[in-house]
Amino acid sequence: MKLIIFVTLCQCLINLSFAGDGYCYTKWMNGRWVSVGDCDNPSAEDVLKKLRENVAKKEEIKTWYRASNGLYYKLFNDPVTYATAKSNCQNRGGDLASVGIRNPTVFNGEILPMIKSVEVDTWIGLDDIQQEGAFVWADGVTLSDQDSFWSTDQPDDHKNQEDCVHLSHLKKWKFNDNHCSTSNRYICEIKLN
Repeated sequence: MKLIIFVTLCQCLINLSFAGDGYCYTKWMNGRWVSVGDCDNPSAEDVLKKLRENVAKKEEIKTWYRASNGLYYKLFNDPVTYATAKSNCQNRGGDLASVGIRNPTVFNGEILPMIKSVEVDTWIGLDDIQQEGAFVWADGVTLSDQDSFWSTDQPDDHKNQEDCVHLSHLKKWKFNDNHCSTSNRYICEIKLN
């Protein structure tokens, strides 16, 4: 009995540390060790939560297409606004497709065939929301002439209200600026570490 108390006391002293404004320690509770207090180190619950999120992400990524550039792509057919599409992609750990769209080999050989399967406009990660005429990709890269696949007479900022870019099936899958509030399907892009 004394040995158990001694071992428990030693474990508590080893696990006791100062962090932030108070103490951080682990204790045995309900059949497991639990971190208590103000800790800079994550608790067991935080670690388990992160592991569960990683497993869920790896399970979901199995349904995505891995392109030759090492990034993963998935086309979502539910029609949503540009802001919702961007948010949905970010909630999955990615963003609207940008890198693959800029790469002609990946774009023409891998992404376009996926998108062309249904003749519906598709949001990509390109807009000039911050400054009219200054198009920026979702990953922060400024649009250049090399990665510009605009349809004829585009962008036109029709009625000064078109700031978001989609691939238009009516314009042979070229870029077209449109109202950000329009509902289109969208394609996400994820880079796994």
